[in-house]
Amino acid sequence: MDPRDLEGYRRLDTRAEARAELDRIVSRAQRSLRIADDRGEFYGFERRAFAQALEALLGRGPERTVEIILHDPAFVEQRCPRLVALVRRYAPRLRILRSEESVRGFSRGFVLADDTVVLRRPHYDSTIAFVDFDEQAVAQARELLDELAAGATVAIGASVTGLS
Repeated sequence: MDPRDLEGYRRLDTRAEARAELDRIVSRAQRSLRIADDRGEFYGFERRAFAQALEALLGRGPERTVEIILHDPAFVEQRCPRLVALVRRYAPRLRILRSEESVRGFSRGFVLADDTVVLRRPHYDSTIAFVDFDEQAVAQARELLDELAAGATVAIGASVTGLS
């Protein structure tokens, strides 16, 4: 166990800290990863390290899943060819969804790994994020992600190239 996990709750003040925590969370995920974000730019979905971590998770077995819900998937469509290639390779276990229009004003983001850790962005206009291992925080994130996914539609299919 990582000693930082014992802290239970930590504040991350910069985008670099949030990206590093995302990478750590994704690299440790064993079963599932769910993300709700505005565009994916904050966490650097275009980065090689992010794509490699997703591929490693999905490569661990056929029951591993990744679900990404975005308000605006244009950034991924235009700037994330590695991620789009993974969608083509791992669909339907890797899904990128567009949130329904009625919730696009919702300005909080969540990353949930294995239903054990949540990385939260309280507002898309801020660089502050929080990592939390508390069961209640994880349960709340799971419920919210379930609601967002229920109304979302497929945003990126196998025909998207990932280049503008």
